[in-house]
Amino acid sequence: MTELLRFHDWSVGFAGSGTLLLRDVELTVAAGEAVALVGPSGSGKTLLARAALGLLPPAAVARGQVLWRGMDPGVQPGGWAAVRGRGPTWLPQEPLAGLNPLRTIGAHITEAAQIHLGLDRAAARHHAAALLAELHLPDAERLLDAWPHELSGGMRQRALLAAALACNPELLIADEPTSSLDTTVQRELLAVLDAARRQRGMALLFITHDRDLVPLVAGRCLEIREGRVVEVAVACAPTAAPGSAKPEAEAGAQEVAGRSPALAARGIVVRHGAPGSPAAVADVDLDLWAGRAVGLVGESAAGKSSLARALAGHLVPAAGEITVAGSPLDRRVRGAAARANRRRVQMLFQDAGASLNPRQCVGEALAEAAGRNASRPVEALLEEVGLEAGLAARYPHALSGGQRQRVALARCLAADPAVLVADEPTSALDGAARRQVLELLAAVMRKRGLAVLLVTHDLDAALAFCGEIVVMHGGVVVERAPAGAVLRHPHSRQLLDCRPSVLASAREWRPAVEPGTAGAPSRSRPGCPSAGRCPLQNASCFKELPPLRELSRGHWLRCPPAAELPSPQFIDTL
Repeated sequence: MTELLRFHDWSVGFAGSGTLLLRDVELTVAAGEAVALVGPSGSGKTLLARAALGLLPPAAVARGQVLWRGMDPGVQPGGWAAVRGRGPTWLPQEPLAGLNPLRTIGAHITEAAQIHLGLDRAAARHHAAALLAELHLPDAERLLDAWPHELSGGMRQRALLAAALACNPELLIADEPTSSLDTTVQRELLAVLDAARRQRGMALLFITHDRDLVPLVAGRCLEIREGRVVEVAVACAPTAAPGSAKPEAEAGAQEVAGRSPALAARGIVVRHGAPGSPAAVADVDLDLWAGRAVGLVGESAAGKSSLARALAGHLVPAAGEITVAGSPLDRRVRGAAARANRRRVQMLFQDAGASLNPRQCVGEALAEAAGRNASRPVEALLEEVGLEAGLAARYPHALSGGQRQRVALARCLAADPAVLVADEPTSALDGAARRQVLELLAAVMRKRGLAVLLVTHDLDAALAFCGEIVVMHGGVVVERAPAGAVLRHPHSRQLLDCRPSVLASAREWRPAVEPGTAGAPSRSRPGCPSAGRCPLQNASCFKELPPLRELSRGHWLRCPPAAELPSPQFIDTL
């Protein structure tokens, strides 16, 4: 096979650091080959990928050679700019960062086709629509005129993939393209990516911190270990699942006789449009108990974050009531008592870097959150989340992703909350940092007696950390069960089957659902949100939404066909 990309005796560091981040790298990617590059956060994966595109940051100091088809583009006329696009091209990790919010989806794709393929405007638009259709995006012509914020996370990532493929590149460098996606959308995107690569004979450099994904997309696997790139087996040891972090008390029923929940929600409805528009969250009841964790899981656009924001008091629900220790939680109510009640519910956000003020050092952020009635000094808060007191003088940009998330947690704890709503707090972290943050959350929950709602698309993490699992789909709760119970709703089973740890051990890998069907179901029609893609569906599933029924103590299910099947037969059926 023709060698496309080659790193020879290549090393890189940053000016003034005195150390090398990567040393003596030897790496090749041949035409049509799929290579995975794995390593923890901060190991230099993205830096190496940027070097393969001639896009090293100005502060980086490199030596050695990066060759494209045997030549160094840096010394050729036009430089790397003459190679990028038709040669190597880039699929970034975060689609919102790669898409200009002021340009339509079609503009992103047609620009590349016009520049690199020389197509006129009409031909470029036709080419863009064909790419979107190939990647199983529905109604491609309409999507060309859509804006990035109007698409779900999985759709944005596929639109960005279409822009990358518009120039018919020889090598696609995909930098953590699935890290922020739920398991079903992640699985579908990987299937689409693999099909596009095989159809074009394109080479792929797939960068990830999740080893479980490697066998699904790559024929070779390279790993960064202590600054060096070494080749390892593709079927390398899968990422360790998070160890059980839930307290022993989690094994029992959530309700405690004679006690009230720390937070109770009844009949919560959330709408993002005008009154009468489809509900993002429809008639949800939820209790959170002190010292216990509930996992809220579901695919993209299931309504998880909308419910979490309502429970944290960040938006006002269209209907329903939320109480904290018996007192109403309503940000429209004024007064010192109402403000104090709202402080008792704190929210830990997915992107810790975006939630921290870049102009405030860590100590200032924690002191501001604690307010006048601070009971603990900044140093004690940092110690509680496993950080050194010296970090109080640092700014967010000088911290790692895991450190920023710990600072964000310390800021929540500074308010001395009773309830912590954690919205995807580990989705952007590698396996080691993810486990550390979950273990820290468990320790804080036990020590402070916090009630925790963990919003996540990582079902493995939810099962390890939480005593109860709540599954949302299409804005409604379809199943609620103790973590040790056998989940029975077809959508719950789909989430289980799409976990990377399950896919990595499968003999044959197929998309879990028909391409293009993962994501938010229509909420404008009656019936079950799974109707139309469920193996157990019948005519009634399209007509009305079934009620939640209790199968056993603490296990509630919104699926009559699944409830009627014995567990062994049910699992075989799905």
